Amino acid sequence: MTSGTQQLTDGDVDLAIATPDAGQAQLRTRHLFEETYLLIGRPGHPRIKEGATAAGFARLEQVIVSPSGGGFSTPVDATLEALGHSRAIVASAASFLVIPSIVASSELVALVPRRLIRERLAEVAWIEIPWLSERFQVELIWHERTHGHQGQQWAREQIHDLVKPA
Repeated sequence: MTSGTQQLTDGDVDLAIATPDAGQAQLRTRHLFEETYLLIGRPGHPRIKEGATAAGFARLEQVIVSPSGGGFSTPVDATLEALGHSRAIVASAASFLVIPSIVASSELVALVPRRLIRERLAEVAWIEIPWLSERFQVELIWHERTHGHQGQQWAREQIHDLVKPA
């Protein structure tokens, strides 16, 4: 699978909405918003509330997102390790968009970005994660070669205006 950076560099993708990756000198970014996680599971999940503590969270079987496929570690794992825990990751998915469907029909739970799931909260069980202060930046990313293109500038402005807080 080609990375998003490579797709932007090759001109296969014009814009990306993602967390920034250091060392991408040829790419431009514009901050869109800061994001946090919620823990979700199927409605009536008998153990989801255990995720309110780091120890309980680590015991829950989880699905994570790995856009490049097969990755079983995220920055959250470093936070857990610092607290003396490691989590039970049993599956990875390529996108957060499929996570609600995966947890809806299983005993798995998942951390998902709050903005992504907010319209679907009635479809899942969810809890805040008080021990996890992890926040991440979401940026609009484009290649330097399209920076001055008027159509691209217009599209970037529309996206920025669409996601900014009310």
